Amino acid sequence: MTASVDLDPAEAEPGPALWRRAGQRLLAKTIGELAWEEVFAPEPEGAAWRLRLASGAVYRFAGWRNIWGQICIEPESLTRSAEGGDEAARDVFRFLADARAEIAMAPADLAWYHRELLTTLVVDQELLRRNRGRPAAQLIEQPSDDLQACLEGHPKAIPSKGRVGWGHDDLRAYAPEYGGRFQLCWIAVVGSPVRSGFAAEISQEALLASALGPEAQQGLQDRIAELGLRREDLLILPVHPWQWKKTVSLWFAPELAEGRIVFLGAFGDRFRAQASLRTLTNAERLVPYDIKLSLSILNTSCYRGIPGRYIAIGPRLSDWLAGVVAGDPVLSRGRRVRLLREVAGVQVPNRTFRLIEDLPYHYDEALGVIWRERAEAQLGPGERAIMLSALHHCDDRGEPLLAAYAAAAGMSAEAWLGRLFETVTLPLYHFLCRYGVGFIAHGQNITVILRDGVPAGVFLKDFQGDLDLVDQDFPELDGLPEEVRAVLPRKRPEVIIHDIQTAHFVTVLRFISSAAARAGVISEPAFYRLLAKVIRDYQAAHPELDARFRLFDLFQPTLPRVCINRVRFAIGYAESNARPLPAVGSALENPLHLGDPTRDGRGAEDFDHCGTKGTGTS
Repeated sequence: MTASVDLDPAEAEPGPALWRRAGQRLLAKTIGELAWEEVFAPEPEGAAWRLRLASGAVYRFAGWRNIWGQICIEPESLTRSAEGGDEAARDVFRFLADARAEIAMAPADLAWYHRELLTTLVVDQELLRRNRGRPAAQLIEQPSDDLQACLEGHPKAIPSKGRVGWGHDDLRAYAPEYGGRFQLCWIAVVGSPVRSGFAAEISQEALLASALGPEAQQGLQDRIAELGLRREDLLILPVHPWQWKKTVSLWFAPELAEGRIVFLGAFGDRFRAQASLRTLTNAERLVPYDIKLSLSILNTSCYRGIPGRYIAIGPRLSDWLAGVVAGDPVLSRGRRVRLLREVAGVQVPNRTFRLIEDLPYHYDEALGVIWRERAEAQLGPGERAIMLSALHHCDDRGEPLLAAYAAAAGMSAEAWLGRLFETVTLPLYHFLCRYGVGFIAHGQNITVILRDGVPAGVFLKDFQGDLDLVDQDFPELDGLPEEVRAVLPRKRPEVIIHDIQTAHFVTVLRFISSAAARAGVISEPAFYRLLAKVIRDYQAAHPELDARFRLFDLFQPTLPRVCINRVRFAIGYAESNARPLPAVGSALENPLHLGDPTRDGRGAEDFDHCGTKGTGTS
């Protein structure tokens, strides 16, 4: 177990150039996203933009308005005018002080927000150092786990790496950007009640073998015997080392004192964190399973524990989805869709905190584990797996990884994107229209399978909490076990469609299309015209689903503007018994509607000028 890290003072000290650059980039993101979320409205000023704040400070910058109405700001162009002087702007904290009236956060909440931003900047600086001088063509040659450590994180959330609760030594030990490897802690649950679910073919021993190896398994068994325990009486669970030290060892003190939970020690292979932080991959062996563990840190929007509500249904839901895929030619053709099944899960409720009525949610999510199939263990010859969110990441010259992947495959960006949409977007839409199943398809939940560099398949994952059912009785859902159906959220068609429109189009494709247009790879009108054609061709091939296509209409003229940043300004950091819900702004013009090939060219000329990289007046 990594208990601590001895820091070289020089390593912990920020480099001025990298710190300034990280600050400029974060300030540009802050102004761009908050303007898009309608917290304030920059105005065109000749060939640039001007943002005049109530405090009297004025920010000016060059940028272009993309097809989604977002101003994409050139970070190096930012200037601040106040108190009669002009200066380069790169200080997001100064900006928040200038925008105090617009943001309207209480001082205590703003201090918490600063904490999240400071950690984000520290990690962003490390990413700039790690990626410096590495072209996109070199970045994409890395194994998937190494590439995840190079990515920028959540594109919408301003404090994208808040990680409140971790210090600098914790970042270096456990955050993916620092490449830390660490052993897991192990506990034995003897008498405490648990919520659990195991696939029929899965044994505890197989799960342990995936994390421990023969020698460590024997060491664990020796430890159990030394404590006078019988293996058959125990449920053996891994715990993240930070979670053990900071949370479980204290919050479960009664169970530890009574022997209901027994700490066994640190054993087995070293693991590394994926981009989601709490999903861990064996760093020493290619094993069948990743491990997802509770982490009681606040990151982006919420605490990263493991809810107990979905634990028991995870394996049964995974098996049902696997049966759906196997029996559906649209999904199974060429192994297009593959599932990272959740084969086992255990969650240990906290009996002390549960005595509190309306308990803040994270206190009862502090001890849990999900074993999920590992993508790399399911790849065939010539295949590799990449997170969908990798495609909008740019090297330090501004080239998006999308362009590098297309070039490596020997394809045009348009041809490569066409394959991507057929491989990723169509299965998501087919699942919704045929079965009424909505996957919340953000960039970490979707893993693209490349075969000889070309998009050929997709891994779907995170079925516990990131999957919804339509609130209608589709016959295709009849085979879903009732106990699974009873737990999953049921949503109206006009709501569940946003699992694709908001989570996939706005949260992922918005940033991929902008990065591609900014680099001159493909224009945004061409990007969304291509996406619209792929979807319309699919619809034409499946006339039996016409009624469902009308029910789940991706081509509506507008769609809601879902805002995740300004909701933090509204609710602050007070603890709640539920995860925060996003705010909704004014309607967005839908690029798919504008690019719809069935519109007979109406509005095509205006559409061709949308999202054109240029000045404030474009």
